[in-house]
Amino acid sequence: MFLNQIKLSTVGSPKTAWSKKEWRKLAFPIGFLILIWVIHIVKVVGGYELGLYFGLKPLSVPRISGILTSPLIHGDWGHLFGNTLSFAGLSFFLFYFYRKIALKSFFLIYFLTGIGVWLFGKETAFHIGASGIIYGMAALLFWTGVFRRNVRSIAISLVVLTLYSGLFYGFLPKARISYESHIIGAIAGIFAAYYYKDELEDAESAKPSQPEGAKKFFLPRDIFAKTKYERMREEQQRRLEEGDTDH
Repeated sequence: MFLNQIKLSTVGSPKTAWSKKEWRKLAFPIGFLILIWVIHIVKVVGGYELGLYFGLKPLSVPRISGILTSPLIHGDWGHLFGNTLSFAGLSFFLFYFYRKIALKSFFLIYFLTGIGVWLFGKETAFHIGASGIIYGMAALLFWTGVFRRNVRSIAISLVVLTLYSGLFYGFLPKARISYESHIIGAIAGIFAAYYYKDELEDAESAKPSQPEGAKKFFLPRDIFAKTKYERMREEQQRRLEEGDTDH
């Protein structure tokens, strides 16, 4: 009977189970992951070379549509699986902790990265994969802490830096790796972090300060506003007043 009462009292509690609202925050990144997996399965089963048709080829006007389609296509299962793990973790941090800016910053990074790669990427290659978006989200999460400078955002920045420090190796040129997407994605993420730095979440709002009299300071607040002579005169005056009181 006692155990039944415990179960009844805890089921649906916001502290023990996620609410529908919390799951709804992650609907978009989950949907995005499902989409890229479905596309890759179709690619493998049908034997299609989607990268040749929907990849992004820099400075090619017929392939400019790759700005929209290239992040959805992956070369092989290893490419897809690696991006899935990174995307899942970073998108969780972004969409769960920065709900107000998550969707618009995601699309800002998405399109800025695509445009940047189309303009500055290696012209002899087709660029595919969501790694540019991944680097953009990582940069956004880290630099948001730098620009906002509150405890919550700084803590998230440090966690992301610790978990995803290995992404720095992706900035180095390597065969068959679109390092240009990584660099441009990171730049887009920094820009998004700065652009949305003032759109604070409810949990980031500044708490009302305590009354001045309620605070205790080690040194007087005006210690540097007065000269040594002025402080000596005030101390002498205070002693004289105390002496008059004693009499």
